[in-house]
Amino acid sequence: MGRRARISRRATSRASAMATPGTSPKTRKKPFVLITGVPGTGKTTLADALAERVGAERLDVGALARSEGFHGVYDAEMDTHELAEEALLDRMEEMLASSEERGVGCVVDYHSCELFPERWFDRVCALTCVEQTATLYERLSDRGYSEKKIRENVECDIFQVVVEEAKDSFENVTVRSNATLDDMEETVRELAEWCENFKRGE
Repeated sequence: MGRRARISRRATSRASAMATPGTSPKTRKKPFVLITGVPGTGKTTLADALAERVGAERLDVGALARSEGFHGVYDAEMDTHELAEEALLDRMEEMLASSEERGVGCVVDYHSCELFPERWFDRVCALTCVEQTATLYERLSDRGYSEKKIRENVECDIFQVVVEEAKDSFENVTVRSNATLDDMEETVRELAEWCENFKRGE
């Protein structure tokens, strides 16, 4: 499938989710935070630490897609699986609405963000290792990524593709380096403080 077709389908999926009644920033009592960035930028580790610190629920979108069968046909050229986006978004809507109904926050992480409705998240944090690309390379190499896939993700981070995607899709976006443990701890502290001071609808 070509890039234009993927973008068109993604726009359709996002529009469908946006039209579906569900969670809203005007009604939830605790914030929903999205952590995004290319693979290897430390999204899951940081999201786990933040959720534990503020007592929020966790939603790892990649793990959800794998466990509930939202991965489709394998695309050998892209070295990844097609994603059943509409079904995934419907399931996420259910899970986020449930968190809202129970009055709890949620920390979500995924390597992309443009498919999600803006109303889902009160704050978006885009992680990057652009100032220490060797660190990102090592992390991806340790995961067993192919040289081609490592190069594509490093270049994606250098050109800030996910960061720009986040800025284009959401208003309340924070961009933070996440190449070291100190970086992560500082970002968790900052986001936790914001979550603790969260006011509904603001």
